[in-house]
Amino acid sequence: MLDGQRVLGFDLETTGFDPRSDRIVQYAFVGSDFDGSHVGLQSVVDPGVRIPPEATSVHGISDADVSGKGGFSDHLGVFSDLIGGSVIVGHNVLAFDWRFVEMEYARVGREVPEPLGILDTLVLSRRVGLPRPHKLGSLCERFGIALERAHTADADAGAALLLLWKIMQGLAKKSDRSLEGLLNLMGNRA
Repeated sequence: MLDGQRVLGFDLETTGFDPRSDRIVQYAFVGSDFDGSHVGLQSVVDPGVRIPPEATSVHGISDADVSGKGGFSDHLGVFSDLIGGSVIVGHNVLAFDWRFVEMEYARVGREVPEPLGILDTLVLSRRVGLPRPHKLGSLCERFGIALERAHTADADAGAALLLLWKIMQGLAKKSDRSLEGLLNLMGNRA
């Protein structure tokens, strides 16, 4: 269904929950490029603010880990190259991660490159009627997806990509599994 597309699992770790005041501290893109070759990129980002201890207790990233790693503007080129024209896959990506991306681009005065589509496995799991809970860890457990190192960007990005594949398998013969069909199912058009 997504052959010939760049399909990237995507996840962020942040200093908190509010994209207006909090910042990105880690990002990952995991998946395949247009030619089917592997894409695997993870990096930490210096948020330019102190990382609260409660955030560090979730993702394990401290101020010392990001020191000298460059702010978001130093990572902008990589983001732009990978996002543009890609199918972005993430868990709660629309309500959380993508809002941080939009705010970080706004802070540097740039527009976010247009992805081909954004597939949110949280939204999809609800729309196809999967039983609760809909947390990434719970859904991974239900589908037999190993999620070691939860709340690290690369592990969560890879898990979201595998979860999409499992959800798509369950959609066989039930609905259109094309990118357009999935975006329509989510109520989100590319």
